[in-house]
Amino acid sequence: MTKAPSVSVVIPTHQRRASVGLALQALAEQTVPAETYEVIVSVDGSTDGTSELLADFDSPYALNTVAGPQRGRAAACNAGVALARGDVLIILDDDMQAEPELVEHHRRHHPPGSRLCVLGAVPVEVDGSSPRAAHYVQAKFEAHLARLAHEDHLNLPRSFYSGNASLRAEVLREVGGFDDSFGSYGNEDVELALRLGAAGVKLRYDPEASARQQYGKDLRGLARDTLAKGGTAVLLGRSHPQTFDSLRLAEPRESSRPWLAVRSVLLWLSRRGGGVGTAIFAVAGLLERLGLWRQPLFYRAVLDYAFWAGVDAELSAATDGGDLARLAAELHRGPIDLLLHR
Repeated sequence: MTKAPSVSVVIPTHQRRASVGLALQALAEQTVPAETYEVIVSVDGSTDGTSELLADFDSPYALNTVAGPQRGRAAACNAGVALARGDVLIILDDDMQAEPELVEHHRRHHPPGSRLCVLGAVPVEVDGSSPRAAHYVQAKFEAHLARLAHEDHLNLPRSFYSGNASLRAEVLREVGGFDDSFGSYGNEDVELALRLGAAGVKLRYDPEASARQQYGKDLRGLARDTLAKGGTAVLLGRSHPQTFDSLRLAEPRESSRPWLAVRSVLLWLSRRGGGVGTAIFAVAGLLERLGLWRQPLFYRAVLDYAFWAGVDAELSAATDGGDLARLAAELHRGPIDLLLHR
């Protein structure tokens, strides 16, 4: 019998055949021996030929796959982790290309008994052909990575990301893995961070455990993700009400009075239905093409609306109490009230 690998790299994927191929090729160039790690690709309802690519891929490491209907990233991660044989898990997103030392750097943090979760760097790569919104994401995430060197920022739940993160397998299984009720985009990693913290797992940032992230979404794609993230933020607030004050949900007024008034009108229009939100994103895309992307607050305003529209829609879908009820009332305040009172 062959010896089990010490590290399992789990890659959840949906409809990113080309990106998965690049991710697998990068993992073939690791500095550690190929027999010491395995790669598990969890295919979440892809119909773009990803499974065929995986079947034909010639890798120096053990490559395993699991496929199922689309259920979301959390469920895909859990399906991959269930197959993992390694003592150390590395979760890697499908649009990330690992630097040659990635497995080596992650592995060294996790001797037996370790209760660490290590975030590696994920610098966003863009070029002249990238959408303008991708350049905004790059700059924003570079600032986020710089702040991770400070412990106070690192330990904020919403600073956590699970793409290019590692921990011992028994620790992730002890806390129950990812919460697969998070079927839409976003916040499954923040939810996991809350349970890891409650279980005494410490966070560490290692910039040398790096994977380059290829980001190609335009403004509409970014806005759709942010809209979904608003909805899953409410799910997060329901799951962990005791942490509400540490979530973005607790900060609906973190903007100027004029913008809060404008956002109030946009949210009111969105509640009318009929594709208003889609129309707003279309107008934003037009304004971007006309040059407003050069204004420093343009993307921030569009994405702020998208997030709170997602929150507002999810709050309207069910009756909430406590902090969420107060949040719903805040989002329903009229523009005149917001201009006159904070």
